[in-house]
Amino acid sequence: MRLHRFLERPLGMQQTILHDRHVALGARMVPFAGWDMPVQYEGVLAEHQRTRQAVALFDTCHMDAFRVRGRGTLDYLSRMLTDDLRTLADGRCPYGFLLRDDGGVLDDLIAYRVTAEDWMLVVNAGTAEGDFAWLRQHLEGNAGVTLEDLRGAQGKLDVQGPESQAAVEGLLRQDLGALKRFSFGAWRYDGAALTVSRTGYTGENGYELYAPVAAIPRLWDRLIELGATPAGLGARDTLRLEAGLPLYGHELSVDVTPVEAGMMRYAGKNEPFTGREALLARMTAGVAWQLTPFVIAGRQTARNGNRVQAADGTDIGWVTSGSFAPSLGYAIGFAYVKPAHAGAGCCWRVDVGRRLLEARVTAAPFYRR
Repeated sequence: MRLHRFLERPLGMQQTILHDRHVALGARMVPFAGWDMPVQYEGVLAEHQRTRQAVALFDTCHMDAFRVRGRGTLDYLSRMLTDDLRTLADGRCPYGFLLRDDGGVLDDLIAYRVTAEDWMLVVNAGTAEGDFAWLRQHLEGNAGVTLEDLRGAQGKLDVQGPESQAAVEGLLRQDLGALKRFSFGAWRYDGAALTVSRTGYTGENGYELYAPVAAIPRLWDRLIELGATPAGLGARDTLRLEAGLPLYGHELSVDVTPVEAGMMRYAGKNEPFTGREALLARMTAGVAWQLTPFVIAGRQTARNGNRVQAADGTDIGWVTSGSFAPSLGYAIGFAYVKPAHAGAGCCWRVDVGRRLLEARVTAAPFYRR
């Protein structure tokens, strides 16, 4: 599997606390969002299939999280995020967006509600600094709310696959059967406080574990003893794409809104929030581009930035993500195209440089267990 999207390693990259373990395991290390990260160990295909069939372990300590606390936090976050937070129960963690005033997506994130006055926001590595600045900028008038960046204090591991529950239960020595999807709870391991959520980025049953950075190596080692196999960014990308999940910087950016991305179900609450008026105006006026899933027969894939053509050769858009889908046996991807070419069954040609690949519009997710 080609890994061309990862460039030569620049100087000054950050390393997670597990970096030496990755190197000792023979991982191929690559730059990602300013971090030196493992892209594969045994190989992308093997790690992908192990996640689909058993249980895989991902180092996601490059991601960041913010703690937002204090009187008025629920009102503040309800204005800043697209999630319907007011009807959310404690212990729940929905997916949503942080938007600019014009509706452009600053980040996609998960908001963890501990209580109405205590929240954790889990954000992407490459957008974390800007996210924090945007949230802090809008703290004015919210004197009771505090905003804390957990970078350097908290780490994160993802345990994903059909056998993930057994692995995490073995770690905690607790039954997790009652933990529902997009719910979380507090546990302890070897004296360290853990937040465990039933969430993930693979389309499989899975868990995300948040713990003090110093405890992350012990958790990693124990989960491997319990049968979890390390997997890298390569498999994480093919898994998320099969599951139809967006990647920030590809499907999502400040240049598009949830309207173009077809994700207004995560921004449809009936109360004011930053960017809402822009989204409503965009919905009324219509969009120039629409995020659209496609398939290509065979193994050759389209890649981010490839141009999309109509049958007559007219340029109608661009590919955001593309890959061979190991679970399906053919190539899949997403592209922004003109709405007239986004209907089910529409056919395009994708210019991959040396040839044109025939593509057909389909529905996402591409893979569902």
